[in-house]
Amino acid sequence: MTRKPSMPADQHRQQQEENTEQKPAAVAKTEPGEVESSCKQESHQPPPPTSSNNGDSINDPKRVKRILANRQSAQRSRVRKLQYISELERSVTTLQTEVSALSPRVAFLDHQRLILNVDNSALKQRIAALAQDKIFKDAHQEALKKEIERLRQVYHHQNLKKMNSSSHASEQSPNHEAIQCSEN
Repeated sequence: MTRKPSMPADQHRQQQEENTEQKPAAVAKTEPGEVESSCKQESHQPPPPTSSNNGDSINDPKRVKRILANRQSAQRSRVRKLQYISELERSVTTLQTEVSALSPRVAFLDHQRLILNVDNSALKQRIAALAQDKIFKDAHQEALKKEIERLRQVYHHQNLKKMNSSSHASEQSPNHEAIQCSEN
């Protein structure tokens, strides 16, 4: 079941798997008196034999292969974890840079908002004062209209009196002169 790797990381992983599949065979071929180098092979060697009921179960090739596959899987998992952490660190750095760039703009806009709020409050107070002034002026205008109407009625009433008294005086002119003399 050999599949063709699509990415360089997959090619590297496949080469590692092929190498580790060949190493158990190489370990099995060593002679008992021969000393192996401990460079790079320590991580791929099976654990030292332990005492158990069945001594050849430790040397079972399937078990050795499974142990090696588990170790490789754990190594790949650690690499993926480190890559993920690295990506998160890059993301944090990018976001911190963005925050640093946007902070002055946010501060400026916040200051502008405060200024506009003060201006808005002043305008609202001015509107309230003008509305109150309008109420007073409307009431004063209404009072003036009533006063004008009252004065018109008084004027009209006086004109009627005058007209009545002048028409009445022409009928009684001697008496009218006598009344005016007595009033003086």
